[in-house]
Amino acid sequence: MYIFEKSVLINCTIEKAFRFHSDTNNLAKISPDNIKVRIMQLDLPVKEGSHIILKIRQFGFLSTVWELVIKNYRENYLITDKLIKGPFKFWEHDHIFEDREGKTLMTDRLKYEIPFGIFGKAAHSIFIKSQIEEQFRLRHEKTKAVLEEK
Repeated sequence: MYIFEKSVLINCTIEKAFRFHSDTNNLAKISPDNIKVRIMQLDLPVKEGSHIILKIRQFGFLSTVWELVIKNYRENYLITDKLIKGPFKFWEHDHIFEDREGKTLMTDRLKYEIPFGIFGKAAHSIFIKSQIEEQFRLRHEKTKAVLEEK
């Protein structure tokens, strides 16, 4: 099991940051340019137990379908999505929101496993780990820009 965690301090209220992340349609706005996200199914309003199906296209040719369920939903604090079907053996993503004197500390915490045994571990070391790090660096950058926009 791998764990990845990244935080960003955003100059906006926790309510605004949480509302933005509760709207799955905003995923396309914060995804890196080489990743295209299409929502195939979305239970609204997003809440614990909601199902989301995404078609994600990377590198211009690789398409995967991700079926997720919202495992935890605590308003203005936590959204956890868990992979039901997709490219990872296990994927659980916590979006954590904390108030910091009127600003929001937003943390993404991933717990994930790669399929394919030793080949998956090699792919993680060579490629997947750096892709995840870069993806979340860009997502945080874009989220901060959108939410701090006047």
